[in-house]
Amino acid sequence: MENPIVSEGQCGCRFEAAAPAHHRRLLGLEFQPMTGLVELIELAATWGELEYGEGEPVIPPGDWIEFAQGHPWVDPERVFDALVALASLVPPTPMATVTELRPERDPRVAVNS
Repeated sequence: MENPIVSEGQCGCRFEAAAPAHHRRLLGLEFQPMTGLVELIELAATWGELEYGEGEPVIPPGDWIEFAQGHPWVDPERVFDALVALASLVPPTPMATVTELRPERDPRVAVNS
């Protein structure tokens, strides 16, 4: 069942333009919860391990909260909570690095070794 609040092609958001099929599936989350939830759990849990978006563009889990906030829902709190929980399933990327923050050094001050 399609989201009765937003019909296909009427949304105009950046997600619809970039990944129309995935946009429709995310909008259907509220009306086909089991199908949508299983797909999104799999997508979130394997994000970073598998190549997504090659055959069909997908909306990355990091954008699901923005997606939820930018669309009308029958029960916005429930959908928002579901997408926040799903986005939190994304495992940290193994290539992620943390840069230590250091205060800027004043070039006029000599550094003693």
